[in-house]
Amino acid sequence: MPKKRKQPRKASRSKRDPRSSPTRPPEISLGGPVWPSKGWAYRRLVESAAERGEPFPELTGEAPEGYASDFVPRRDAPRAPLQAGWYLRTDLEVPVYIWVYPVEDLADDLDEMDLRGRGYAFYQAHSVLTRDRADAAHAVPDEMAAWVPIVAPDPEIVAADRYGALPAVYRTKVAGPLPDPLPSTIAVVDVDYSRVAGQSLPEKWDIDLVGVLVVERVADGVPLGHGQWQQTAFHVLRDDQLGDLPAVLRDADLILGHNLFDGDYRCLRTYDDRLDLAPLVGRTVDTLYAARQVLSQGFIRGGGLGLTALSELHGLRPRAKQRSRTEAHRGIVTVDDAEDRWSFQSIADDCELMLELWLTLLEGRCLRVQPNVTEPPVTHDLDDSALSWFLRPPLSHEEYVRRLTARGTVYRLEGQARNESVARIHRNLADPPPSGSATAEPRHRARSLTQRCMAPVQEDDGQCRVLVHDGHSYCRQHRRTRLCRGNPALHDACTVLVHGDEAHCRWHRMTALYLPPGTRICEDFTLPLALPGWDEASDWGFDTGTMSFFARLYRNGTDAWGDPTVWLSGMSPDLASSADLKDAIALATRRPPAEVALALTAERAVDD
Repeated sequence: MPKKRKQPRKASRSKRDPRSSPTRPPEISLGGPVWPSKGWAYRRLVESAAERGEPFPELTGEAPEGYASDFVPRRDAPRAPLQAGWYLRTDLEVPVYIWVYPVEDLADDLDEMDLRGRGYAFYQAHSVLTRDRADAAHAVPDEMAAWVPIVAPDPEIVAADRYGALPAVYRTKVAGPLPDPLPSTIAVVDVDYSRVAGQSLPEKWDIDLVGVLVVERVADGVPLGHGQWQQTAFHVLRDDQLGDLPAVLRDADLILGHNLFDGDYRCLRTYDDRLDLAPLVGRTVDTLYAARQVLSQGFIRGGGLGLTALSELHGLRPRAKQRSRTEAHRGIVTVDDAEDRWSFQSIADDCELMLELWLTLLEGRCLRVQPNVTEPPVTHDLDDSALSWFLRPPLSHEEYVRRLTARGTVYRLEGQARNESVARIHRNLADPPPSGSATAEPRHRARSLTQRCMAPVQEDDGQCRVLVHDGHSYCRQHRRTRLCRGNPALHDACTVLVHGDEAHCRWHRMTALYLPPGTRICEDFTLPLALPGWDEASDWGFDTGTMSFFARLYRNGTDAWGDPTVWLSGMSPDLASSADLKDAIALATRRPPAEVALALTAERAVDD
């Protein structure tokens, strides 16, 4: 029987104004509408005007008659989407001011707290047309990203303090004495990821959003030699807005972050069709990179340097986000999964914590690290030479690219080759396409995509003709159940049933590399190769670092602990598909291709 849809719970009584509407949305939506829904107060206004025979004001580009104000909104607070405070809707015909309730005001309502934990904000919307009456609704970050944070609305429409005290503008504590000189404008950058499908390399990750906290140094009331920075803007950019990132960071004297060089920037490089990193790297200070330089002279080793651990060891407030967005949302496939597991984690907190950690390191001139939980923390004093890693950008863009293309990481890895596959990815990024060739396809699929259902059928050229949208691969009928597509390259049919948007069972998701662009291999694997004459120690598999197959071939009777008789690494020749691997093994072992194909499919795993 089909799974029964869960019914939304009824909202409990709340102490809020009875005009508000605490109705729970029927389902989780990770993206809001372009135009907001008109609440009951708006509809009542239209109906009452019609009953009185009065014409309802026409929505035009100009303010309605009787509207006048000298108020100018300021883009300085609140700090991030879902942050409590006032917002301005600028995409509507008339001004609409929105008050987002803080969490404290929702604490007495379990349903509202449940929605808040899933990423919904409860708000009241006011406009000149509602004449001080309010529409109540819920919003999600995608919808609120287009709203302009302001300090207060137009007092002619609604009292600024009607719903409590205004949120304070974020500013750091006064720190000092500090090294001189220090930047006037700092941009703190953090990236959240999603849909990485178990990949361990940043190059294989998809960006969910980028948060940028912009702060300026306060000149008045700060003692000489000390410093304080006040927020001037907070930007949230989705993956399709990455082209705006250089403009957001254009006026920043310093770009600050934690694990930018070997994490966020490595991922952003794969979005080179939307973003150029060159203007950013030369102004970037990475606190993780600086800490590793101090502790290990640039070698990649050095534990206990995560943002959560460092903030705790230096006496800062606890980090709000304990798990990455990827970990928190892993396994969400259906709406039922989203209702149970999706949660909103603000990116603003990490940006603020990174800035506060940086100032604490400069003020205290020491770095506290606890590599092992069984040992006490160790304090490292920062002299002028060590402190310079936290003050001055250490890498130019040319040097950054050179390190990535040579070894896949910015850190020193003498005598190690484990990141060679990552370096190969960056060499492919750095090498320009051959002259006259077409521009390479984007490495990340667009947010909205329309295509034909991929399910094979007997008629219609062997493929279902129904169109699917928003990145889905199959129509509703074929998402319920169908056969795995198998691996035609090896003449390997499959009768395993698959569901949802999966094209293959688990086994063929690893071996069927003719999948459409944007589909990822799910994991590394190594399996024995049951090829006569080579079956005692030979194996084969797939490496997600190089995105290629490999095979280690030992002729029977040779030393299995020594070097393989034939080593097909995927570098030369290029083993991008299982068909390439079959041909390479057949050539190296002089066995028939049909026999090699049978050996490659002999250890097929059962899909669980």
